[in-house]
Amino acid sequence: MNSTPSVRKRPWYARHSAGQPPLWLIYALLLGPVSFLILFNYIPAISAFYHAFTQWDPGKPAVWVGLRNFIELFYDPIFLKSLQNLLKLGVFVFLVNLSVPFVVAEMIYHLRSDRWSYAARVALVLPMIVPGVVIYMIWQYIYSDAGLVTALMEALGLHRWIYGWLSHPKTALWAVACVGFPFAYGFNVLIYYAGLTNIPQSILEAAEVDGMSPLGRILHIHVPLILAQVRLLVVVTLIGIVNGFESLYILTRDGGPGYETMVPGLYMYLNGFVFERMGYAAAIGLLLLVFLLFSTILINRFVRTDDYEPGS
Repeated sequence: MNSTPSVRKRPWYARHSAGQPPLWLIYALLLGPVSFLILFNYIPAISAFYHAFTQWDPGKPAVWVGLRNFIELFYDPIFLKSLQNLLKLGVFVFLVNLSVPFVVAEMIYHLRSDRWSYAARVALVLPMIVPGVVIYMIWQYIYSDAGLVTALMEALGLHRWIYGWLSHPKTALWAVACVGFPFAYGFNVLIYYAGLTNIPQSILEAAEVDGMSPLGRILHIHVPLILAQVRLLVVVTLIGIVNGFESLYILTRDGGPGYETMVPGLYMYLNGFVFERMGYAAAIGLLLLVFLLFSTILINRFVRTDDYEPGS
């Protein structure tokens, strides 16, 4: 009898389809990025979580203090003031970041010339290649005594309205908030524009046949169908507001005048690298992390995008 030779199966790590690299090579190539991710992202995050419950100064061993850092934060007037400033900045930034780019995206979307639409998108993207530090330093000059704002007020004869824009308690916070004017951020505009271009043409044609006005189409068709983009921008904007302090550090250095421009992110940085209270800074960072985590979960839960039906 002729026996059929047995086919020996290759191990899982050596299996691969035609034209595909072997699995062992794929896993080997993934090992490097995953290792760096663990080393430079997850381990520091775990370390910060632990040290938030310690008194940890550079050069000294960390001493476990439990919830003392968090209790101190609850009574810290500077931290409480930073939360008030963050709330004021957050409301303003949310309004301009979500509204102005949407208006600009609508204008680009309604351009009849594809060439002009492309040119407008390129014009919005070009400022994104400029480093943020350079932009903040330009705005620092704009707000200086010899800057553009002061020169404009003098030209209009409004000498009584001239302040030290970044050094006066009445104007410092709002001067920082206005950095980036006219707020047509290229990333936000492109996200909105991508959502608008993905709206089915049949829905827009049906709305036009029904006699819906242009404003009605925007409110009842465009806005509900780009809620996925709105949700993304809400999350990204929230993270930027809570974690960002680069502009405040460059423009005011220490959250001044007084603590009128202090925000939790800047207070965390100053405690960690100026006051050398690493454990206290880690506690602030942990609070910000928990806030962002729960806020993101709530946003994803309540901003629904999969159950909308046009005309319902």
